[in-house]
Amino acid sequence: MEQTEKTFTIVETDNMCTLAYLVNEPEAGTDYCTLQKLDYTLPDASDTRRKMFHLNLPVDDISRKDIVLLTVNKEKAFMNSAILNDGNFYLSEKPTNVGFNVIFNEDNTDYKDLKYTPNFKRPISIVDPEIADEVKPVLYFDEAANMVKSKVKLQSNKSYIILEAKKY
Repeated sequence: MEQTEKTFTIVETDNMCTLAYLVNEPEAGTDYCTLQKLDYTLPDASDTRRKMFHLNLPVDDISRKDIVLLTVNKEKAFMNSAILNDGNFYLSEKPTNVGFNVIFNEDNTDYKDLKYTPNFKRPISIVDPEIADEVKPVLYFDEAANMVKSKVKLQSNKSYIILEAKKY
């Protein structure tokens, strides 16, 4: 299937880092969308505040794409929503109001059985604000379930941002 690349550029403020996620339709039997982290490049190596995000889509796919932007540093985080529609990028003017729950654990924890779809989209994304990037999962194949799963190691007494998108 022939693909075409769509791009959009974000200019970050000092000491902030932006991550972008494509919000895909929910998998069958669930209300939760899958999130796909978008890769980016720096169009100008001397300007590290400007990031160009890349999204590869089938040539005939002109449907609206919902995008979540998470901008973080060690002390704070902002979330914005955006839409990519017919090649045009529309960003919300103000950060989005989001609901959240606090997860705190005094012990090191393995979050197990995070399901992946065949193209490695997943229903949640765990972000470490200190490194401004996703916590890297370890993938393994569960033969009994006949599917790819992952394990994520979280440090005790440390904050993480966990993204989960629900279809409304």
